[in-house]
Amino acid sequence: MATYTNPILSKGRGGGADPAVILYKDTYYFYSTNAGLNVFVSSDLVHWKKGPQVLPGESKGVWAPEVYRHPEDGKFYMYYTKRYKIGVAVAERPDAMFKDLGLLAIDGIDAHLFRDDDGRLYLYFTHTPSFTMYCVPMKSPTKTGGPVTKCFEISQAWEKHSFPINEGPWMMKHDGVYYLLYSGSNAQSIYYAVGYATAPTPIGPFTKYAGNPVFQDLKTIRGPGHGSVTRDRAGGLWHLYHQKVDAKVGWARDICLDPISFDERGVFGGTPTRGVAQPSPICDPALVCSPDIHPRGAVFDRQVAVSLTSRTADAEIRYTLDGAEPGSSSALYEKPFTISKSATVKARAFRQGMKTSAVSSMRFVQTAEKLPENPSPNAAPGDPPFKVFPKPDLNWQPPAKKNPSTASQPAGARAE
Repeated sequence: MATYTNPILSKGRGGGADPAVILYKDTYYFYSTNAGLNVFVSSDLVHWKKGPQVLPGESKGVWAPEVYRHPEDGKFYMYYTKRYKIGVAVAERPDAMFKDLGLLAIDGIDAHLFRDDDGRLYLYFTHTPSFTMYCVPMKSPTKTGGPVTKCFEISQAWEKHSFPINEGPWMMKHDGVYYLLYSGSNAQSIYYAVGYATAPTPIGPFTKYAGNPVFQDLKTIRGPGHGSVTRDRAGGLWHLYHQKVDAKVGWARDICLDPISFDERGVFGGTPTRGVAQPSPICDPALVCSPDIHPRGAVFDRQVAVSLTSRTADAEIRYTLDGAEPGSSSALYEKPFTISKSATVKARAFRQGMKTSAVSSMRFVQTAEKLPENPSPNAAPGDPPFKVFPKPDLNWQPPAKKNPSTASQPAGARAE
């Protein structure tokens, strides 16, 4: 079995920090806070090659860029932070130069766009200087909507070392539950770590996990945090993130990779590693990709429609609804089907001449309780404690008086 050892990209190789990964046509791309404004490219999540510069030179000072591919137009949208402002840029390819479209929100950092199973989009970011997590429903990749919602404030002890911070959001959906990962405490310190909060809808109400943080190691690994999540061909979840290179206060960080998972109770977690060989992600091109189950689980009152897909072209998908292991004689997936009672959907993909896929699994739970409503993104945005632009503003200028966007930030919060 192939193995790898963290860090997978050391500070000297320019990987930077805050890596946000996407998978496109069996190739992984990550965007990060790095001086060269480069994208990094890999076929196996372990061996990364520095790609081209994807932002123009005048974008120096941008941090935590993250890219989303919109299936409706095929374009790639980058959400970035610069001087405590959230902006968006667009490109035709993941490794092309992105064109800046303008600002979406002020004051804030670390924007993350999440697409739900129904196609709705949600932009998560941290409002500064309070470092409170917010969600802005989106009408499109470039148009904001409402209601703008506070996800959670700083509240747990682990979030308050040096100075209190919540940042680096990353949303996942598993078995119908929404998991919002975030990093807490001073990013320059050894106490930086990852926790999560769960909710029944993308906009809440959110409940922080009592066992936070779920990704930390203060003895040998310092400050693991602000990362992203992706899957390998077998469906395994991988956390691409950064670690501090040593215990000194500062911004020197390496790019690292570790597996993460959900247990049977739905508890999420993982263990950061460094200098220890461990099994590599499964990215064998001869392996059929594990099927995707849509929606990604659900809690429903009457019925729910389920569809199955595979990234492997012409793959045949077999499935079960009773939790049994699907095989070549299980039901053949031909079109979306309806579930009207609690079930565990398991699916497996086959293709002649390739290795059979790993099993994908998702729970669907019927309930008699009234489900929370998920308001339309076309609702009024409300009155959040920051400015939200209805569409990108490329010409915004700060007022003539001293700009609170930078003057009000805690000393040392971000100096990149």
